Amino acid sequence: PQCPVCRASIGKPQGHSPSGTMTVSVKPTRCAGFHVDSIFIAYNIPSGVQMNYHEHPGRRHGGKRANAYLPNNVYGKNLLKRLTYSWLQGLSFTVGTSFTTGIADQCTWASVHHKTSTHGGAQGHGYPDPDYFGNCNRELDSLGVPSAQE
Repeated sequence: PQCPVCRASIGKPQGHSPSGTMTVSVKPTRCAGFHVDSIFIAYNIPSGVQMNYHEHPGRRHGGKRANAYLPNNVYGKNLLKRLTYSWLQGLSFTVGTSFTTGIADQCTWASVHHKTSTHGGAQGHGYPDPDYFGNCNRELDSLGVPSAQE
């Protein structure tokens, strides 16, 4: 959050993600366009009950399992630090209507894009995508996520 007058940061950002797990490992699979192994991120958010900060408090929400990939290089490792912070602050997912299915009360991606495939290009949510690191870092900047060096 920011001060409305001076725009200074006020505390850590806080999102509305339901509880779950984020597991990180390295896989021998390569992201298209990179000649290194992949960082594999597995998110698992079980179904549960919406909290008071969700659209329908007390109502059940669907869970979500999602995987994401980063190249295992300095850019991928730095972005992983920021994505981990985003996850810990509840900024990666939210509860709402799924853009994919149109079903309400589902755990859905929030405002940080992830690559869910090692190939297929930008239109397939995969690599290669020369704009991905810049776009994703700008999204994280807009949410107040510290840089990887902080």
